[in-house]
Amino acid sequence: MTIVEDLIPKGSGRVLDVGCGDIGVGGHLYCNNRLRRNYKVVGIDLNPGKKENVVIASATKIPFADESIEYVVSLDVIEHIKEFTNVIQDILRITNRRVIIIVPTTKKRFIRPLLNFLRRMLRGVDNFVFQGHYYEFYPAEICALKGQNFSCKLFTINYPIVGASLLHRRGWLAAGIYVFDRLKR
Repeated sequence: MTIVEDLIPKGSGRVLDVGCGDIGVGGHLYCNNRLRRNYKVVGIDLNPGKKENVVIASATKIPFADESIEYVVSLDVIEHIKEFTNVIQDILRITNRRVIIIVPTTKKRFIRPLLNFLRRMLRGVDNFVFQGHYYEFYPAEICALKGQNFSCKLFTINYPIVGASLLHRRGWLAAGIYVFDRLKR
């Protein structure tokens, strides 16, 4: 959350948390006094629980006008969605400043085929290893979706999570932090 807060500069406006669930950015960003004073944080999710300021909607069809949100954040969401390119395109459509997407990323070419093989073997088994993940992304894959209206920067950090910590410790998986900035016209 510190990284996300640092990537949202001083200013004001709206922040949209795509796939906020029960604990998403809204709760964390409101803990930060600067962001709470200056930004209105709204979330979208199909199953938001009892959160306030949440619109029940799909990440593939975000119900906001073009370029109507200053900052859009999506943390560990698009790897759970088969149509992830639609989600990214819709997120880029609605922002007028910056998008921050954090997803599992790998530079190792053998990881995705290995994990896809394991997914096929464990299909139908409720397991803690994949937790509903469809993808692990290669670094250039997400930035390639930026189109001509955005720049894209990628940062990676290792973070241990339950189930995949061995892959993270070995550097096979990392958190890919993608920052898309809308280019000035």
